[in-house]
Amino acid sequence: MSSEENKPKRQRALVLQGGGALGAYEIGVLKVLSKKLKEEDKEKGQENRLLFDIVAGTSIGAMNGAVLVSQFLQTGSWEDAIEKLELFWTDKEEGLASTLSEQDINKLPGWAEWQKASKEDSQGVASADAARRYYSVKYFISNGAPRVHEPLQPRPDSKFFDEQGNTWFLIHSNDPLKQTILKFAKFPIATSYKNAQPRLLIFSVDVAEGETVTFDSYPKADGSRKSEYGKYMNEKDHVNVIKYNDGITIDHVMASGTIPVFYDYQEIEGRKFWDGSLLSNTPFRELLQAYQDDWTDALVEENKDFIPDLEVYIVNVHPPKQPNPHTDHDKVIERQNDILFSDRNSYNDEKVAHLVTDYKYFTTQIKDLATEAISKVNDETQKKKLNEKFEMILATTAISKDHKGKSRKYEDLMKGRFKLTKVIRIENTNYINSISGKGGDFTTQTIEELIEEGEKDATNTLATLPNQN
Repeated sequence: MSSEENKPKRQRALVLQGGGALGAYEIGVLKVLSKKLKEEDKEKGQENRLLFDIVAGTSIGAMNGAVLVSQFLQTGSWEDAIEKLELFWTDKEEGLASTLSEQDINKLPGWAEWQKASKEDSQGVASADAARRYYSVKYFISNGAPRVHEPLQPRPDSKFFDEQGNTWFLIHSNDPLKQTILKFAKFPIATSYKNAQPRLLIFSVDVAEGETVTFDSYPKADGSRKSEYGKYMNEKDHVNVIKYNDGITIDHVMASGTIPVFYDYQEIEGRKFWDGSLLSNTPFRELLQAYQDDWTDALVEENKDFIPDLEVYIVNVHPPKQPNPHTDHDKVIERQNDILFSDRNSYNDEKVAHLVTDYKYFTTQIKDLATEAISKVNDETQKKKLNEKFEMILATTAISKDHKGKSRKYEDLMKGRFKLTKVIRIENTNYINSISGKGGDFTTQTIEELIEEGEKDATNTLATLPNQN
């Protein structure tokens, strides 16, 4: 078989949003999506291919991604990995979900009044399920959620001499969450293309720089694993480098889910990190950049000019739409949060990706046409002049620079071509009985309902897609 035949025709990427407890929704989607993709691969005679070549996630999506990839590396089975990931959420002894008793809820101010009003059928009273979720979150914030977080001592800030109004009451420890992840994922996570292993990409924010940082389980061209980032204006600009040659660690995963104010900073090599959702809760653009960079620079040196097509599956846990927005305070805050953390950019990024690919193919064909036309010129002196002029054009420095501030030539604009063949979005459609603090509801009942909602939405979405096999 020729090297051309050995080249992969396409890769498949999974993008997982952040959203706290809403991450359980992603499990339901994965259960349905994996079955569908396995069936497609079987029809194409590709049963042994990776279910996902790339898993990219932010916050709880990064944690789900880490568990999924780690379990696959241990078991060699995507089905087993997804089952273990579900247990990461639902296991009664070691999973994230937990059950609150009636006695726990009865301690909270407002619960007794709600019960009384609900029994009297008073107008404007929250439903039983909405009230259960609302008060469960209030309990967890005050008392901690087992295996997720625990409250710490308040931190008064005295510089304004207003400790009552300027005290950090919500500070929690995420060590229980860290320990839960460690029970289901083995670190460090180091994978490579050459070993036919899935690539894990997780995203955080460098607080000082205000920049999204990508942690990558694949090595760079020199064999090292590191993240380089900064405000690139030219090649000589300062660049921050975080090295992790052994692979992605639990600290990198925690950095992706360090919610500001609720948790303290996650420090790595002296730098402070926050939750990746602040800048990119749907890390589609970052996925595309990492995909093009590493195929162009490192992953397959012998096929440096070849990048496989890419199909992407995005799981959106925040409902992008809500008919008839409510006017009560909790629902207004919920809608604000959903808009802030919903899939705001991927549609535009998809259009730009298609446009760039079209331009690259167009310029490549123009180059081939010019080369062919020049070759047919009989006058050798004229042919030489045309070739020199053509080479001069290709060597001309472009106005634009790459994302690292490096100057490009016109010829460079034709490199790194790949087709974005498919972008499928599976989105949370449930806004009934949900609340503004839904990301903090780790009750067993809600987790199970979220998994079911993910299965339902995935089934409905995939059933409406045209057959593209």
